[in-house]
Amino acid sequence: MRLTILAGKAIVLIIVILSMKEIRDIIKAYDGAQKAGKQTALATVVHVEGSSYRRPGARMLIEEDGQLTGAISGGCLEGDALRKALLVMTEKKSKMVTYDTMDDDDAKFGVGLGCNGIIQVLIEPIDDADPNNPIQFLKEINEKRQQSVLVTLFSLQDKKDPQHGTCLLLKEDKSVIDNTPVLKDVLMHDAEEAMINQVSSFKNYVSNDHNLTAFIEIMKPPVSVIIIGAGNDVMPLVDMAEILGWETTVVDGRSNYA
Repeated sequence: MRLTILAGKAIVLIIVILSMKEIRDIIKAYDGAQKAGKQTALATVVHVEGSSYRRPGARMLIEEDGQLTGAISGGCLEGDALRKALLVMTEKKSKMVTYDTMDDDDAKFGVGLGCNGIIQVLIEPIDDADPNNPIQFLKEINEKRQQSVLVTLFSLQDKKDPQHGTCLLLKEDKSVIDNTPVLKDVLMHDAEEAMINQVSSFKNYVSNDHNLTAFIEIMKPPVSVIIIGAGNDVMPLVDMAEILGWETTVVDGRSNYA
């Protein structure tokens, strides 16, 4: 990815970069939690109406002892999401949570933190024994430097309906991970279309059998930066690139510097 940024596209680029860094942080935290034998859940912002601190695609790993990695808001929703996630871990069933920060009763969630909208958060329990659990999808995205399309399927109309969650991944090399219980062909077609158009979108699927929404999300690899020269002045630059989530390679022919 080139580093030339047009003013109107700067925010989009930054969101994509931070999203990939967040995913890597979540994977690292999950591996640690798994080794420690701790239960985990993944909270994902899947839909927003109005304004919110984080947009669809923001993710947060929640561990049973309250450890959080990532964020779904500016701090206004995390505490309640933690409580909901503990219930999800116990019941082993995905749950859709709605935060209406435009409503007077819920306004306290968004005070001073950029939340003034309706924020839909899907919380999925992570089954370590399931080879297609949501974290495995994220690991596949992070495995190679290629674009992917990730599909998350949920019901906004009736929260008691099954929340299928993270269910389909289409990678740039055409490989597919498919865990979709319904709408397989339709979701695959829409994922392929998203890969061609390079645009994330929402799709509604309404029939006599179901009323579902899919968040079809374009996942791009992080910016790759090659730095020529490994002097002391490069260290702050590498640190800043790390904070941004960029993949950094430092090249220097002097072995003691490299």
